[in-house]
Amino acid sequence: MSLNNDSNHIKVLLLCGGKGERLSPLTSRIPKPLVPINGTPILNYLVTYFEKHGLRKFIIAAGYKSDKIYEYFKNNHKNLEIQIIDSGDVDILTRIQAVSEFIPGDFIMCYGDTLADVDLNKMIDYHHSHDGILTVTSYPLQSSFGILDIGETGKVMSFMEKPVLDKWINIGYFYFSKECVRHINDSLSFVDFLNERIARGEMYSFKHRGLHITVNTITELRDAENNIASFNSVLNR
Repeated sequence: MSLNNDSNHIKVLLLCGGKGERLSPLTSRIPKPLVPINGTPILNYLVTYFEKHGLRKFIIAAGYKSDKIYEYFKNNHKNLEIQIIDSGDVDILTRIQAVSEFIPGDFIMCYGDTLADVDLNKMIDYHHSHDGILTVTSYPLQSSFGILDIGETGKVMSFMEKPVLDKWINIGYFYFSKECVRHINDSLSFVDFLNERIARGEMYSFKHRGLHITVNTITELRDAENNIASFNSVLNR
């Protein structure tokens, strides 16, 4: 599973500062990345996945209940190089800006509530194959609803139950070239930063069709508990 590229210089930035209000009451005592899926914190699955690929340098952008994050790493993953930066209750861009001085080169960034078996070798190779400075991993959008095709008279012509649409969503797992940090520090919001890269033709999408597990709500947590065995099988290869 290790990366084909020399991974010693690549740091992984994990965004772990949000309040996770839609997971209340679980997040009244712990931050969202520490919410357990079948007894194991989301953060453990995430760090272990990157470690399996030979990535050993992590920056944890913490905020809400950061003391719990510190406590977790005091007792886990002691063989890794972990920096925890608490930037408080801020937006994503400010959180990234707060850690930018600790990122000397290219880095991977992902959200602390999303698990995916992204092929990091292929993602990195793809990033180096184009002329952009930012690659974002995307995933096919599945509708949460059944969709009707309705004729002019109101007659239902077809029905599709929660189809996969011809659209792609951002699931994180970004690869940033080092020059991105300067643009991040000059931006007013993360959305502005992304749109500026798009306007300049500097952002590309790596399409992922494998596992994708998010934990934003109690319902998604229950789904994650049913699907985490597939992710564990990836970790145990």
